[in-house]
Amino acid sequence: MKRRIAARIRRAERLKSGWRQTEGSVSVFLIMVLAFVFLFSAVLIDYARMAAANVQGERLARAGVRSAMSAYDAGLREQYGLFAFGGSDGDEIMARTLADSFYKSGRGDGFNLITLGLDSSTLEWSRPLGSYDVFRRQMNEEMKYKAPVDFALELAGKFKPLSGAMEEASRTTELFAKLQPLYDKREAALDRMLERRRQAAESARTPLTLIKNPAAGGIADSSIGAVSSTADIAAQYNDYVWKSNIDMNRGPKKPAMYTHAITSYREQSAAVLSGLGSRLAVWQNDHALLIKQASDALNEAKIINEEMSKAIKLSESRSAGRGYDTADSWDIPNSQANAAARPNLREQAEQLVLESADLLGMENSLAAQEAAFRDSYSRASSLPGAMSPALGLNGDAGAMKAAVTGAAGTVDAYLSDYGNGGGVIGREAAEIDKHRGSDNQRKELEKEAKTKLAEALKVADALCNLNSGAKEVLERYELLNQYYEESIDYNKGLTEGSADEPVKSDPYAAESAAMDQMDNLYEALGSVLLASRDRLFQTEYAAQYFPHFDLSQLKEIAEGSAEEIGEKLKEQLDPHSQELEYILYGFDKPGLNVAAAYSEIFAARLAIRTMEGFVKKAGMGNPLLVAAAALVYGLTEAVKDMITLCREGAVPLSEYVPAKLTYRDYLRLFLALHGSGEAELSRMLALIRLNTGINPAERSTYASAEMRLGMRLWFLPGIMKLLQHTGEVPGEIDGHTYFRSVRADFAY
Repeated sequence: MKRRIAARIRRAERLKSGWRQTEGSVSVFLIMVLAFVFLFSAVLIDYARMAAANVQGERLARAGVRSAMSAYDAGLREQYGLFAFGGSDGDEIMARTLADSFYKSGRGDGFNLITLGLDSSTLEWSRPLGSYDVFRRQMNEEMKYKAPVDFALELAGKFKPLSGAMEEASRTTELFAKLQPLYDKREAALDRMLERRRQAAESARTPLTLIKNPAAGGIADSSIGAVSSTADIAAQYNDYVWKSNIDMNRGPKKPAMYTHAITSYREQSAAVLSGLGSRLAVWQNDHALLIKQASDALNEAKIINEEMSKAIKLSESRSAGRGYDTADSWDIPNSQANAAARPNLREQAEQLVLESADLLGMENSLAAQEAAFRDSYSRASSLPGAMSPALGLNGDAGAMKAAVTGAAGTVDAYLSDYGNGGGVIGREAAEIDKHRGSDNQRKELEKEAKTKLAEALKVADALCNLNSGAKEVLERYELLNQYYEESIDYNKGLTEGSADEPVKSDPYAAESAAMDQMDNLYEALGSVLLASRDRLFQTEYAAQYFPHFDLSQLKEIAEGSAEEIGEKLKEQLDPHSQELEYILYGFDKPGLNVAAAYSEIFAARLAIRTMEGFVKKAGMGNPLLVAAAALVYGLTEAVKDMITLCREGAVPLSEYVPAKLTYRDYLRLFLALHGSGEAELSRMLALIRLNTGINPAERSTYASAEMRLGMRLWFLPGIMKLLQHTGEVPGEIDGHTYFRSVRADFAY
């Protein structure tokens, strides 16, 4: 029993001893778990604070750079719709903004989870307004909504109804610009052909005088005397034989009575026959040369006639330009084409081409003249042989007279047919003149056109000669040109094309140039509306923000009632009064820019009014006469239009499209046509600098702010530094402080 009790006691003690060995294991486990949780929480808290600090830092950077950029130049914005930093201290503005952001309220019960501090900050400026890309982008932003609508409704919509008529007028002008010189050249070749044929026939007149002069009538016997032709030889031959026989049959003691007369007859006859032979040789050579020249002239006329036919066929198969083709696709309300305004003169151009039968008839006539020459030359060249017995005493005077009259009659008939005033050549000339019935009237119209063109250009000429003015005006032009050159130098690599040539003094050349301008204008309108938006925005921006010349100042000059314009235009010569013209043409002399604008407007009016002239004068018959009359009409009406434009400030686009266009509207068109290059950008920048005193190349539109922010870590910076090496922690850790560089950019 005691043993059993003792065993139980020992067993209980062993159990008690075992319990003592496992006490505290739960506490250690909990401590380990809590330590890991604390470590994870500490790292997570600081990591979350760093992430929040990064977001807050980016917000602060953006706020700082925005605050600096808010100090834009108000004058530039109000006057030109442009944004550029206004010249204040941007670093100071940004520093003040950041300081306000870091300011603590001072409340004791507040708790700030993210305690950011500013270590350093920098502000960099770039993309100056004077850069073409920046300037163009701001213009586009300013004009992107209103420019397309304004341009389409105010300009393109007015020109669309005339697209078909202007296309036909342009093609007609292009065709007749080719046909008119070809026609004149062909007619000159035909005139030369006729003249050479007359000259060839007239080359027979000299040998005819050696045969018989005058050629008509018979040959009566006459005493020996002066011998100047074969007719004289034949007429004096019987007397020569009689006197020779008397002298031969005289008595031995009688002296010869007619020795001198006989000798003179023989010598003169020999000289005439010798001279006739040489004259016939010259006639043959001259005639062959002149007939060849006549044939060459006829061949030239045939070639030119074929060129005219090809030009007409080519005109039928091609269009005037892509701009007219795209006009139908312009989706502009109330801009339907006017069919009544469409000329159809090209259909009559075939009248100018000579028929093949006409040219063949001229060839046959030339061949007939050559045959007539061969006949007359054959008769004339046989005459020296027929007259050779005249130097002896056994000749037949009757046969010689018949040979002379026959040869003279043949040569005289040839002259009567083909020489000056000849019947055959006269009829052929009259036949050729049938298709020239209106040439004289056309040439009179061309003279009138030259006079009217000179009258039209007097305003432009007066302005071109107006290169002197007030000293301060010239100084401003020099300063403006300096700013322009500096803008070009700043934007390296700029190349500028030459300015457009003024309206030419030849009416047909001026008409062709005007139609070419209208072709280019329609192409530019189509390009602007369908693709080239930069050109549109630049055009409309320039027209909206830069003033143009007051065209009413030219009213008296256009009307022809002013002799001295210098003093009257003195104020208007200042560059401030013609900025839009300067942007468009770029001349740095008073008057030249306005003269160029005036000339271009006149060219546009000439093109439109000539189109109307083609319609109104279509019933005059000969196409070249219609073209000349249309040109005179166009010049006359264009001059009136310029007077109306100067007097009223606007002129109807056309008799068929009464919508009015102002002087400014025309400048907008020309800007769209050829005013969207980099040279025009430099001129605008130069004017902005001249007017505001602000150099756009020194005013930035883009800022980059960089700040280094710091935040003290609450837990385990060493572990965070280890995590930094893994790339999971942006920024850097220095001691107990986390630093992060933040960058923000802002552009106007």
